[in-house]
Amino acid sequence: MFLLLMLLFLLLEYVCCNVEAKCLKGYNVALASYYVSTGLSLDDITHLMKSSDVSNSDDIISYNKDKIFNNNVFYFDKINVPFPCDCISDEFLGHVFVYSAAEGDTYDLIAKVEYVDLTTVELLRRFNSYGQNGIPKNAKVNVTVNCSCGNSQVSQDYGFFITYPLRPSNNLHDIASEDHLDA
Repeated sequence: MFLLLMLLFLLLEYVCCNVEAKCLKGYNVALASYYVSTGLSLDDITHLMKSSDVSNSDDIISYNKDKIFNNNVFYFDKINVPFPCDCISDEFLGHVFVYSAAEGDTYDLIAKVEYVDLTTVELLRRFNSYGQNGIPKNAKVNVTVNCSCGNSQVSQDYGFFITYPLRPSNNLHDIASEDHLDA
């Protein structure tokens, strides 16, 4: 199943992105679909996703007025988090967040738990020099998140493209229903 999802992601990336290896420019703002896990507050998410587009929780709230009430986020819900979409290493569109490592952090933990699959272990290894299990406490870890790409010929009326990590329980019908779209 995982292999099938990965192949689908790669196909979508190939179809929607420029075939050339180099990106030409970034977009002003992208959105990340952040899956809120138990124990995370809006302040925690704001700290993790800090960028020129997110300096305080109000920046996230403005994209989630129907999901965040009195600065409270509901666990196991997805919220949209804005972030800059830049050209990374002249190769692809994304943004590099800086994460301060806690004791015991691994690339796998950072990718899957802290950044809820918005990045991958492979990207963490590529943009950092720490060993898989040797990330020192308080080390600054570069967390690269891809921006979903868009075709400039697609109408701006569609709004933002969202970086949306698929979870094992996801299916097309449920995703479309959550986002009020036709499957």
